[in-house]
Amino acid sequence: MFLRYICLCFLSLGLYAQDPPNKKNLGDLESKLYAYILKTQIKEHDISQFIGTWPSNAKYLGARKTIPDSNSFMTFQTLILLHDVNQVFELPHINKVYSLSNTQMQNYVQDARKNHEPKGTLSFWPLLQIDKETYIHSFDTQWYNTSLRILDIANDFDTSSQAFVWFYFQNIQPQFLKDFTFSLALYTDTNRSLEHPLNKQWKDKSTGAFMTWAEDEAPHKNPNRIMDLVNDVDCVVNLNILTSLSLYENTINSLPPLTQIAKEKSCKLIHKVIINKQENKCGTWYTRPSHFYLSFSKAYKADTYCIQDHAQTIIQRSKKRAKYLLQHPNMHAYTEVAEYLIILKTLKKEKKRSFLYLKLLKDLQKYLKEGLSIRGDYAYLPSKQSLFGGQAFGLFHFDWYGRSNATALTLRALSMP
Repeated sequence: MFLRYICLCFLSLGLYAQDPPNKKNLGDLESKLYAYILKTQIKEHDISQFIGTWPSNAKYLGARKTIPDSNSFMTFQTLILLHDVNQVFELPHINKVYSLSNTQMQNYVQDARKNHEPKGTLSFWPLLQIDKETYIHSFDTQWYNTSLRILDIANDFDTSSQAFVWFYFQNIQPQFLKDFTFSLALYTDTNRSLEHPLNKQWKDKSTGAFMTWAEDEAPHKNPNRIMDLVNDVDCVVNLNILTSLSLYENTINSLPPLTQIAKEKSCKLIHKVIINKQENKCGTWYTRPSHFYLSFSKAYKADTYCIQDHAQTIIQRSKKRAKYLLQHPNMHAYTEVAEYLIILKTLKKEKKRSFLYLKLLKDLQKYLKEGLSIRGDYAYLPSKQSLFGGQAFGLFHFDWYGRSNATALTLRALSMP
């Protein structure tokens, strides 16, 4: 079985992201972007769980504070972006980058076992010990011990889906991949007594789709990890899960029966979101439609067959929004423009792009390059926008932005053919 897994994974790498025999050398701009990512990966830190990750900032709107942060989600996202860039460009020292991060991500896998979390799931933050018997999920015990006792949250399927994709690319953690497909079926939007307040704005009851948290709705813990006591159904999280499941069932093995049923329900949920034009309200954890379109493009690329028919609709909506951003340059929507470049390039191959399509891509690339902050030996993408965020904690609201992650997003957008 393990040999079959290895063979199929090699096959899958060819299916999902082909590695050309002759990669390009980085240009001057791309070199500056990549150098910044190399430079900012944390190699030494007083909190050992930060090592191998990239720094980010969580803007805590409840207290109007910006808090230094390190988490696995943005680390996985950065790694996946670098992996995709590495299919086009020769990236010096990339294996050292991978190795440093993989060591830390292995710690996250062990954290889940230590804390008796569902198999095949990971936490957003590392597991820290605050006294002899107490462990919490947090990036720093300082905040947990003062004002932000909401930080001890459960493992979630969005973070776990990104871990899945990364482990899949690296041909590691085969048991995690398998366990992920089983654990998903334990937490679905079926026969629930409570609904997340934000979910009521856009979806029906008992959709059967995947929920966000790998935890019960009202956990008997003090304090409760989910402050408003209910799990949520996030459309972008569902798309990210669909990407992982498509990679698994297309190249590794069939899905467990209950997970297959939930996947079909998730596909129906995504179908309704697109038909009803609900992309701007279906995300608890994501702040703009481009997040939905970007995750759609990833699922499309992974051959998620149940969404394929909607590709042209997503292209049209993405083009409309991208043109609007170009017409309003004072918005400084650089991260969003980078997302639309990736979306539009993913959903339509080079040979099928019309003159106007190519012109739009060219204009977006020009705008994106103009937004880069180039200072000496580094270049990154400053932005007024978060990379993601949400209101899942009732009155609390977090927005996350990481310069390294935004730089990787830019590098990916500019490197795509």
